[in-house]
Amino acid sequence: MQQPDPPDENGEPLVKTAALNSSSFIEWRTAALFMVVLTTAIVLWFEPWSERRVEPASVERMASPLPDKPSIAVMPFANLSDDQNQESLIDGMTEDLIIDMSGMSALFVAARDPVFEYKGRKYRIRDVAENLSVGYVLEGGVRRAGVRLRVEVELIDALSGEYVWAENFDGVLDGVSALRARIAQGVLQQLTTEQ
Repeated sequence: MQQPDPPDENGEPLVKTAALNSSSFIEWRTAALFMVVLTTAIVLWFEPWSERRVEPASVERMASPLPDKPSIAVMPFANLSDDQNQESLIDGMTEDLIIDMSGMSALFVAARDPVFEYKGRKYRIRDVAENLSVGYVLEGGVRRAGVRLRVEVELIDALSGEYVWAENFDGVLDGVSALRARIAQGVLQQLTTEQ
């Protein structure tokens, strides 16, 4: 003859308590499985191991024919510092970099005014390249800490949609001309080896 299950402190049989614990375990296991599936889906969607890409530009949709030499738009650099009073410094750095690179006979550089129309706006690399008739786009940001500067730049091949180069350049405020020259030379080297 089977003995009834001994009661717990509330007078309920212990088997019922074990069944409740089993139910909680199944809910916990289902929640954990859901989190694993969700995490896997997110990782697969963003593919952090793959190359960064943007939607490629079309030569047929360009406003004018591409120049015979490497062509680039230097987009207004972003302020990566907490200090919002750095805008004039950063805009000046972008403008001077456009001027410096325009003096390089091996490059065609989009003019300052059409480029600065994109300042503060969201844009697609494809649209910039097609509107300004360039094959490459340079994006960047400036971080200032006291007299020290760090300029982060990324070069995008607008026709393939691939990020082809990224670099950080460190310098100081009173050496900003030398810092710009290093950036311009780095870009020139990348563009002439890409061709």
